[in-house]
Amino acid sequence: MATHALSIAAPAAATPHLTLTAVAVPGNDTASCWTADPRAVKLLASCAALPPVMLEHRSRFGNAVDRWTAFAGYRVEALEAIRMEIGDRLLQAYHQQGPDAYEPFRDWCEQPNASAAVAAVLVSSTEH
Repeated sequence: MATHALSIAAPAAATPHLTLTAVAVPGNDTASCWTADPRAVKLLASCAALPPVMLEHRSRFGNAVDRWTAFAGYRVEALEAIRMEIGDRLLQAYHQQGPDAYEPFRDWCEQPNASAAVAAVLVSSTEH
C-alpha cells in the first residue's frame, strides 16, 4: 500500500497519436466509466506509453488449479484504488438513498477492473 501520493505525468509529448477515451461498458452508453476520472486518464496514458509488467498468477484449491495473467505494478494498483474509491462512493450513495441509487452502482460493477482497462488501452493504442 502506498504511503505517499503518486505523481504521474501524462506522456503527451511521447505519445502524440494517443487519444484516450473512457473504456466502453458493453450495453451501457449512459454510465460514466471510472476510467474517465482525470487521474485514471493520466495513469492509463502512462501505461500506454510504457506498459506495466504482466504477471502470471496461480491459485490452488484441492485439485483445482486456476491460472491467469494480470498487469502489476504501482500504476495498476493506483488505477484499482481509483476504481474502488468510485465504487465505494456509489455503494454509500445506494445505502443512503435507497433503491433509486442502485443503478449507478450496478453499472460500476459491470465495468472493467484495472488490469482489463490497461489491456483495453494497450489494444486501442496499437490499432493506430
